[in-house]
Formats: sequence, structure tokens, C-alpha cells
Amino acid sequence: MLRPFLRRALSRTEASLGVPVDYLRYVADHDPAALLKFGLLQPATAHRKVLPPEVYHAARIAATQAADCGTCVQVEVNAARASGVAPEAIRAVLAGEPLSVPEADAVSFARMTAGGEDPTEPRQRLRERFGDRGVVELALAVATAQAYPTIKRALGFATACSRVEVEV
Repeated sequence: MLRPFLRRALSRTEASLGVPVDYLRYVADHDPAALLKFGLLQPATAHRKVLPPEVYHAARIAATQAADCGTCVQVEVNAARASGVAPEAIRAVLAGEPLSVPEADAVSFARMTAGGEDPTEPRQRLRERFGDRGVVELALAVATAQAYPTIKRALGFATACSRVEVEV
């Protein structure tokens, strides 16, 4: 009874994200309770109170790029567009050339964190600009942006997690 419900929900998710979610279907088929628990992460992926959308999404896009996942990057690009981030700002982040200092710091923060480095300098500049709450938001943004590509890769769906031409 739960599996058909989850499959319908995943079809709606796929339609809203604009990318396939076969790896989540796999989880639903083999451990529905695990998918429900993983779904509890969803509200954390959108937590943003003090950061401007451009800075927040720059960090999420950069963190997802660090996981080398084209379809997941597309999801982040779509979310940035839905939040009103200008296409040229998104393209700049994708190219590694953010348009503003805060965006550049967010990208450095995300890439360093994702790469296992301590992002001391960008974190300090971001803290000065957005406060401790902003740094918490960025930390959560980076961690949750990598959750989906990580699960996808761990389940063996990395072949579907390849570089794609991201549409902005």
C-alpha cells in the first residue's frame, strides 16, 4: 500500500524537479521506510532566512557541482531560477566566476567545505556580512546539497549521475 503511494509522489517530484529520480524509486521499492525518513531532510534543503537568494543558491550549486552530478546541478539551477536568481548570475556560478564578492565567498565556502578543507577566510567574510545565522544557513545549504548526489552515487546510480548540459 505504501509503495504505490510513494511511486505516485516520486512521479510528482520528478515532474516538479524536471529530472529523473530513479534512485529514489529504488529506495521506495526496497525500503519504503528509508525513503520516508530521507524525505524528512527536504525542509532542511530549503532553509533560508537571512541570506540573499543569489548567495544561498551559489553555495548550493557549487556544493552540488563538487559532487559532480549534472542532473542534481540542474535541480539546483531550477531552484535558483524559481527563487528569482538571474540567469547570468547562475551561469557565472556554473562557470566558476561569481558576479559579486558575497557570491564568490559562498562558492569558495561551498567548494572548500565539500573538498574537506577548512573555509576559514570565506567563512569569516560571510560571517561579517551575514552574521552567524548566515553561516549556519550556508553550512546547512552545502551539507544538504550534497546529500542527494551522495545517496545516488552510493546506490550505484552514478551512471545516471553524469555531466550534463545544464540549462539556465
